[in-house]
Amino acid sequence: MADSLYTDEILSKFNSILEHKSYVVDVANPSIHDVVVRENVKNLNIESYCHLTRWFKHMNSFEGITFPQKLSSKEVISQIMESCKSNDATVTKHDVKASAKQQLALITRGLDEVMGEERMLGLLEKRPIKIYWGTATTGKPHVAYFVPMTKIADFLLAGCEVVVLLADLHAYLDNMKAPWELIQHRTRYYEAIIRAMMRAIGVPQEKLRFVQGTSFELSATYTTDVYRLSAMVTEHDAKKAGAEVVKQVSSPMQSGLLYPGLQALDEQYLGVDAQFGGVDQRKIFTYAEKYLPKLGYAKRSHLMNPMVPGLTGGKMSSSEADSKIDLLDSKEAVERKLMSSVCLPSEPDNGVMAFVNYVVFPILDNQKKQLELGDGSKFSSFGDLKQQFVSGKVSGEELKKSVVLFLNNLLESIRAEFKQPHLKDLTDLAYPASIDHPKNASQLPGATSKTPSSSSMSKETKLKTVSQQLSEMPSLDLADLLDKKCHVLWELDVTDRPSISILGHLAKIRDFLSVGWTVTIAVHDIQSHMDGGTLPWDIAVHRANLYIELIKSACRSHGIPTDDITFVRGSDYQLDESYVLDLYKMSAMITCQDSNDATADVLRDPSLLSGLIYPDMVTLNEKHLKADVHYMPIKYKPLGVFAERHLHVAEDVSKIHLYGHSMPSLICRAPLNPEEEFIELLEQEAVLKKKIKSAFCEEGNVELNPLLSLVQHIIMPILGEGSFTISRSLEHGGNLNFSSMDELKEAFASKSLHPGDLKSAVQEYVKRITDPIKKQAESPAFKKLLNLAYPPPQKKNKAPDGKSANKPDEFDPSQFNMLVGKIVDVSRHSDADSLYVEQIDVGEEQPRTIVSGLVKYVPIEDMRDRMVVVLANLKPQAMRGVKSSGMVLCASTSDPAAVEPLLPPAESKVGERVIVEDHEGDASPVLNTKKSDALAKMLEGFKTNASLQATWNDCLFRTSAGPVTVATLRNAPIK
Repeated sequence: MADSLYTDEILSKFNSILEHKSYVVDVANPSIHDVVVRENVKNLNIESYCHLTRWFKHMNSFEGITFPQKLSSKEVISQIMESCKSNDATVTKHDVKASAKQQLALITRGLDEVMGEERMLGLLEKRPIKIYWGTATTGKPHVAYFVPMTKIADFLLAGCEVVVLLADLHAYLDNMKAPWELIQHRTRYYEAIIRAMMRAIGVPQEKLRFVQGTSFELSATYTTDVYRLSAMVTEHDAKKAGAEVVKQVSSPMQSGLLYPGLQALDEQYLGVDAQFGGVDQRKIFTYAEKYLPKLGYAKRSHLMNPMVPGLTGGKMSSSEADSKIDLLDSKEAVERKLMSSVCLPSEPDNGVMAFVNYVVFPILDNQKKQLELGDGSKFSSFGDLKQQFVSGKVSGEELKKSVVLFLNNLLESIRAEFKQPHLKDLTDLAYPASIDHPKNASQLPGATSKTPSSSSMSKETKLKTVSQQLSEMPSLDLADLLDKKCHVLWELDVTDRPSISILGHLAKIRDFLSVGWTVTIAVHDIQSHMDGGTLPWDIAVHRANLYIELIKSACRSHGIPTDDITFVRGSDYQLDESYVLDLYKMSAMITCQDSNDATADVLRDPSLLSGLIYPDMVTLNEKHLKADVHYMPIKYKPLGVFAERHLHVAEDVSKIHLYGHSMPSLICRAPLNPEEEFIELLEQEAVLKKKIKSAFCEEGNVELNPLLSLVQHIIMPILGEGSFTISRSLEHGGNLNFSSMDELKEAFASKSLHPGDLKSAVQEYVKRITDPIKKQAESPAFKKLLNLAYPPPQKKNKAPDGKSANKPDEFDPSQFNMLVGKIVDVSRHSDADSLYVEQIDVGEEQPRTIVSGLVKYVPIEDMRDRMVVVLANLKPQAMRGVKSSGMVLCASTSDPAAVEPLLPPAESKVGERVIVEDHEGDASPVLNTKKSDALAKMLEGFKTNASLQATWNDCLFRTSAGPVTVATLRNAPIK
């Protein structure tokens, strides 16, 4: 039981203390006070105290920390309060306020680049700014770390508050440089060694705070932003952002692409005004400036230090022993490494000179000292030294000797400090002689063992029941589960409106329940948002709630018991720390290519970063929902195969995957909107009639017939009836009764059953299975839920005169349905010499006829088999007697007169949509071009750029294969 002395007032005070300090008394190290406080708050609810919570998690990373002295809670609290008063009363020379411009000059001196300087100046005129520097806790810090330390000294001297982020999670994501357990020891080592470095150069640490990344990066709010960000960022942009920081390999891990987003989010969650790092992180900083505002967060400023070359040339790296001097190297090792390095006047930018410039002189400057060489010469600036060095008046050997002396004096206090037993032990734990990389990234236990089934069915009957209505025969391993009470997982996304196909899958769920199994139905709000990023985050949870209520209504309507069904939303568990940590661990061990293979034909936009981790989430759902069997539609089989290959990363228990049927599209052409392709569960009768009437149902065709599939996989299974009746009047031959699906197909194949009669019967059966659900959905509570899940579009604003206030600039390029097309035939228009009549394949059942005025500009032989971009949602128009169903988009100039069709990337697929970056919304079914100039106004802003790329207001046209281009016309309008 916690001590009653720890009141809300005391906890609030401790929270304030820890906002600016790493520990409750000592700035640098944990003390007995931290141990006592930790023991007394561990059973208290401290979640509302963010800094206290972060400190508590950090303290828990220490293993068995003890101190010889013993103190009571009363003594500890009293001493902490006295320490605060003492610190508050202490005024040092660093408390003297400088002007904002003087502070900014100190903050930015010696930097390679500054982004957002004006923002910082504005803040400095009001208050001290907060800056963070992050370091991934991987290899041992070396003397090049003095470069950022000297800049951090400048920040502190300028009155800034500085946070050092010990990026343990980032370290793990950086291509698995160290096992997860080892990184925890390294995090403690980094804090200890950095504090020792700061003491060695005499930097005050009162405003210096250390934060462990996982103390906030596994929280639900942070993870929510990771999910949201991943649905905005393309894989291309993420890879580009991390190109100079994350290790580049031929088959990169997913984690390397998550890394830049986490670093960007850290700026928001650490509450800082600026981030400091090396110039090699510039692309990550620009990435942060681009995407944080899209999440509703402020842009931060960015401070970039130059990169210091190693002693043997190139970057000083922890992984290259000869290029670095370790902070704990002996005097002899320092001398040997420095004296063997290259330092010639002909190469003045060598590693030794760079070290003198960025480490030696800043430290001496803060100490008001000069650099003194062995011959007695002194230098107060690097410029003077470099001039003398290049002219040959200062020899490289003499300079190296001085640097050896300087560095050994600097490192002596660090060496002495790390001779203490607890720091020696910490060093050995953090950097053991050998590293064991575990095969499994997680040591968490697997699913609970299965209990015997309570069903009285025979094994043969169970196998038949479980196997019926599957799209392929189940694995032989299924037989081993039939005598057990297994747990089945069925997942749904909620991007589209709920489809009637849900009823077919519920019929299969009824089969699982009948053999004594239990079921979890996971309705995914988070994953649905991540599948293309088109479903708004705040709407997704309402959609999930609606789906759950609809499924419950469907179960009641069709006698499916729900006692053994558990309903969950993705957000109920996919924000939990254990799940998120598993997700990061998987991302560090699975390649991007593995994910791309799994999602290429499954997700709406597999080019997004969210597409990389989507299959990981499907896999982890099996573990965290304790599934033994994962049931999914056959179209998602690539995700099931991925899970079978990779679940071992997080869990050693294999799962069985069963695949149900995926309904084909009702139509055999490119849909004008997604709802054309399926029947909604709550479809209005008039719309239902229209959809079935328009459904593809070719006479005699049973191989491609969506209505027969609907009967076989939805209507018959949910009704539990093996027969199907077609009602007809006596004058039309009377009713037709089919005792099996085979009979029905045979009659249709022989053309004894007309498509019109099948359509009428299907319409009546659909009404029969959906009317009870629709009736339950008429309640006020359900209608409210429906409005939240599918809010009506906002009404257009009206001007004072009652007319629409919308302006032409409200057009968004997502309204255009631009498709990749291939010209399969072309001829001259019979009545117009300037026009071609093209037959263009845009992925529909038949090629489109499109008329283009290109005869003067493109020879007919260059038109044949050409790939083009077609604006496909224009209302068909007659052009000299030929109906044109679209427009070939071209770049054009008037002086000289030239027209060139846009060029999709070579690997583009016929029929795929061309999107404009950052404008990936749903296209309008048909563009409203009633006004004569409407299309011309829509096309304003469309043009090619100087790089021959098609753009809208500088946003690129793209397909899955890359940007759309043009042959030669630069900066030309597109129309």
